[in-house]
Amino acid sequence: MRPILPLLLLSALTSHTFGDPGHSAHGEAFNEGPRQAAVLIPGCGDAVKFPISTKKTEARKFFTQGVGQLHGFWYYEAERSFRQVAALDPDCAMAYWGMSMANVNNEKRAAAFIKKATPLKAKATPREQKWITVLENLYRDNDKRDKRQKSLDCIRDFEVLVQDDPKDIEARAFLVWRIWFSRDEAPISSLQAVDALLDQIFAAAPDHPAHHYRIHLWDQSKPILALKSDAQCGQSAPGIAHMWHMPGHTFSKLKRFDDAAWQQEASTRVDHDYMIRTFILPDQIHNYAHNEEWLVRTYNDLGRARDAIALAKSLIANPRHPSNNTLDKQGTSASYGRTRLIDTLTKWGLWDELKAFSTAPAGHNAHDITRLRAAGLAAFHLNDSASLTAALKDLEALKTDDKPASASPDKAPAKSVKNAATAQAKNPGAAGTDKPAAAESKEKQEKSPGKPKQEKSGAKARNNALAELKALSALLDSKAAKSDQSKLLDALKDTDVPKDRLARYWLKLDEKNKAYDLTKNFPQDLQGWISKALVLRDAGKPEEAKKAFTEVQKLAYAMDRDLPVYATLTKAFSDHPNWPAPAPKRTDSGTRPPIESLGPVHWHPPVAPVFEALTLENSIVKSSDFTMKKPTLFMFYLGYECGHCVEQIQAFTKAAADFEKAGIQLVAVTSEPTQAARNIRAKLNLGNDQPLPFPILSDSGLAAFKKVRAYDDFENDTLHATILIDQTGRQRWQDISYTPFTNTKFILEEARRLLAIPANSDTP
Repeated sequence: MRPILPLLLLSALTSHTFGDPGHSAHGEAFNEGPRQAAVLIPGCGDAVKFPISTKKTEARKFFTQGVGQLHGFWYYEAERSFRQVAALDPDCAMAYWGMSMANVNNEKRAAAFIKKATPLKAKATPREQKWITVLENLYRDNDKRDKRQKSLDCIRDFEVLVQDDPKDIEARAFLVWRIWFSRDEAPISSLQAVDALLDQIFAAAPDHPAHHYRIHLWDQSKPILALKSDAQCGQSAPGIAHMWHMPGHTFSKLKRFDDAAWQQEASTRVDHDYMIRTFILPDQIHNYAHNEEWLVRTYNDLGRARDAIALAKSLIANPRHPSNNTLDKQGTSASYGRTRLIDTLTKWGLWDELKAFSTAPAGHNAHDITRLRAAGLAAFHLNDSASLTAALKDLEALKTDDKPASASPDKAPAKSVKNAATAQAKNPGAAGTDKPAAAESKEKQEKSPGKPKQEKSGAKARNNALAELKALSALLDSKAAKSDQSKLLDALKDTDVPKDRLARYWLKLDEKNKAYDLTKNFPQDLQGWISKALVLRDAGKPEEAKKAFTEVQKLAYAMDRDLPVYATLTKAFSDHPNWPAPAPKRTDSGTRPPIESLGPVHWHPPVAPVFEALTLENSIVKSSDFTMKKPTLFMFYLGYECGHCVEQIQAFTKAAADFEKAGIQLVAVTSEPTQAARNIRAKLNLGNDQPLPFPILSDSGLAAFKKVRAYDDFENDTLHATILIDQTGRQRWQDISYTPFTNTKFILEEARRLLAIPANSDTP
């Protein structure tokens, strides 16, 4: 357990009382953001040099770490690092400059933080005063400037920092960042000129994390010019997942999918290592699900179907939470996982697997439209007319709405302060109160291979699915007239049925010319060229088929050899016995660490800490005394005088029989001494002779609260926590916040789902 560091001592307190849920004693700006003490994380930019005037060695280390995290757009951890600086040295004005910089996405908080720096400027060096002034000018009160002028003025202020100290690498780095960041309000007139600034940085510090900025700079115009930085970006700050992710943009656009997959996989491995180490649920990290689903698509670009399937299933298996990961929230693990798994199984013709997956209802209309369509596709290819008819019937009966199921979000869902510690007692990196930075949000909006197309509305998706399944049903019907079949296939040209799929349907009717005409619009990726080669062969165009197959040969170097279509291709083009080309040899991808050293490719639940507490009879018990017997849901609450706590205990009391039936033990842990803890009986209307609905434990010394992270290090105060630990001692789920979790129905259903998944399994 990390030691609790000194409280943040700020010069001005607000009228909020210390104990108000969600309110900081240090000012409104501190109501959001990280709550647990920072730790030094290896690999946050060793080339960063930003001296500050403090006598505290640890404060200097945390400040440097925070600057590196700013360069990696890891704003949540950057704010934590700068808060730690202020905790160690309350007179350090630059700590509040850093907090302001970490909130470029939240002008209100950024302005409030820089105001905290102003009274401390007199204690800062002249250099530091200039850096603070830059943000004071940016966040003026009653500012009448438009966005363009504010951006231009800020750029000029950073230019002055460079001019005043030409050797200050950080001044140049943040100037480049600000020019790029302001590009919407103040378009960049010369990308090459900005690139020249980056050259100056790397001449002095070759491994500086500003490599990140070069990738963004050229991403939308000429990504090939960022290749040198792509080879060094992740290496310059290997502890920051986003730094590994960004080169994937360049490599995808250059169709170097092997390199793109390596970068995206490196990113997810770093994320997983961080999450498991710090007890963070996957979807509490902004951009996490986006990187994962993109990696699934990149695996498919390479023909690595098995890796794509495993990752999609891992996303489905991830813990869900009503605030950040449910099927009806766009861009989440739950939603992306289902969508990408069906995509993958369909793409590679794995019909038995698709049939098995599409049997169980998703419990969400938009996803069930996709599922039933997939079930119909599988049934058609397995020549199972009865199952196809059943899927069609269920689809016709399904109600729809106009909400898309799995679109890529421009923003992560904002959360209220009171739900902030769904981010695990303000665990590092959680997205609970970390709204996506403006820079990140802009990245997501850019047109790139990393952003999937927006899904169709519910009604349109259902109509498209119905049209396709009706056509397939007719194709399987031996008694159907060919004219009727043709009419149904003709109707598909106005739907979202992929051209390569439609061509195969026409071949079923022996309409070779119609199939041939469609090949002109097949996608020019591995799967598209495979379809083109096979459709051209079946359409009686052998020479054109061979030409298409030469493209398949170039792209299939990483393709899984056990895929059915691989055997089909090998047989169809038997005159090419060694047909997959060797993997391309790269000389410009950079020196990479062994990818396994970065972390696991799939998330798995961490080993829960074992804590001790007292029974109401003052006997010492361990958490493992309960979890060894059966899975246990622990509820950490403040006491019987806390109204919200009582509501939680009452809610779980009513649901106790349901949890017992599910084989889940409920245990409550209070911060009260045992004598006071007994008063919960009155709140539950229990007499002295009536048994409690579940064990109540006492932790008045707060050792258990701190051990499970139900403690706010910066506010020196307890938090509510609800934690599920299985019989193997793995922590499967948690909610840690200023308010208790009371949705008993959700956690009961989610606990059942999670406990049915082996702790180290990727299979839902």
